[in-house]
Amino acid sequence: MERPDVWTRVRATLRGEQNAETLYAYRRAGATVHELLDAAERRRFELAAAGVSPFAMAKPVGLELASIWNAFALQTLGDRMLQADETADPGTVGFVPPVTFGQVQGYYEQVQRWLAYASQAAHDPGFSLPAGTLPAPLPAWSPVEPCPRPHLDAMMAALQAMRLHAEAVMHELEKATPEADAQKLARLRGQVAQALSKGDYAARMYTPGASQALHEQIEEHAKAAVEELYRVGQLISYPALLDQQRSLRQTPAQPNVVPVALPGEPGFDPWIMTDPSAAPHLRRDTRAGQVIAEMWALDPNPRESVGLWQDIQAAMKRGDVRYAHYASGPRVGHYFCTPWAAIYEAVRPVVIGATPVPPKQRFTIECAAEGVRVGYPFKREVVLGDFRPAQLDYCDPDAPPPHDD
Repeated sequence: MERPDVWTRVRATLRGEQNAETLYAYRRAGATVHELLDAAERRRFELAAAGVSPFAMAKPVGLELASIWNAFALQTLGDRMLQADETADPGTVGFVPPVTFGQVQGYYEQVQRWLAYASQAAHDPGFSLPAGTLPAPLPAWSPVEPCPRPHLDAMMAALQAMRLHAEAVMHELEKATPEADAQKLARLRGQVAQALSKGDYAARMYTPGASQALHEQIEEHAKAAVEELYRVGQLISYPALLDQQRSLRQTPAQPNVVPVALPGEPGFDPWIMTDPSAAPHLRRDTRAGQVIAEMWALDPNPRESVGLWQDIQAAMKRGDVRYAHYASGPRVGHYFCTPWAAIYEAVRPVVIGATPVPPKQRFTIECAAEGVRVGYPFKREVVLGDFRPAQLDYCDPDAPPPHDD
């Protein structure tokens, strides 16, 4: 792109935007991913023509194809976000808001890593990746709620590109799978169908220029769809990951977790998922007590919520997870929203619920009834991020989630 002129620089400075020169360099460098994706499809067709079941492809080939998919998806997300910002704000082309810079840089930096893995797998028959690396989670979303409108536009555009490619690959995979692998294919088909359904749902909700309340709901569904498509795209690329994923999720240690009483059962503790360091203070907070009680009362599946917490406790007993600490020593603390759970850090690859968490990644869980009584869905998820100090949110079920005007 052309070098921004002086007035563009002035406007960008006044708006606090960052020079995107580095991002454009990343975009140029990663453009080769499309050629690699075409080559990967040719490789897939050649294997099918040779009678090789997709579920029996050689490990280096599977790792190469899965790595290329990851690079393609991340490159697409980064490209679309830059393009969306240019469209939304043509007066500062070449500069982007800090939140956009951080998000796009996070995507582009991982593109290089996955391209390197793909190249290694293509040239080294003995190449492997550490257990739990695949399927990999999408990089954490920028810690801004709600996401900027150009980000949502970009997500929807990237989602469409990912959906089209995943559908095409799945179609070819079904044709190439022998009857002997029909059961495995059915399992994979179910996960892909779920991901595509999430994408379809977000697409049907999406309306450019939607109201802020609708924007937030579309954003939630779009993020979930992108994350799920990113994951299943790796399974389609290397179907053997389906069994590896199941094995990781079924890692022993559940017997070491003390059974938890659910709402209505004897011994139920509404603060069970709250950060132990914060619980004593929150128990004395009358409003917090009311909110945590409402959270449990409005949770459509308390067992599933508790299951996330139990997964974490089991992982901590194994040494796979620990409380997150700042580099200076103190603990990071707890999340700002219910159930005000602790911030954790993965020591080794781990799966919490259905969410893979890579090593050194901070995470927590959120179970919130915010806005449920006025039509918003109950929120239950594993949250990945860097996490910064924030004011306690009481998550009012009678009010929509807060947003920036």
